[in-house]
Amino acid sequence: MSKESEFCKCQSNKGVHAVEGEFGYWLYCTECHRKIEDEFHYYNEPDDIY
Repeated sequence: MSKESEFCKCQSNKGVHAVEGEFGYWLYCTECHRKIEDEFHYYNEPDDIY
């Protein structure tokens, strides 16, 4: 899959679902089933890291 088509480009999606990995999870669009850019979340990530 090419880099430009790896992430969701939907104007407005109806929802998301999580796909879990070893270190965290991605949120995926329920419309096109692609990752939502900048929506990777690590497990046990602190709320305020800055």
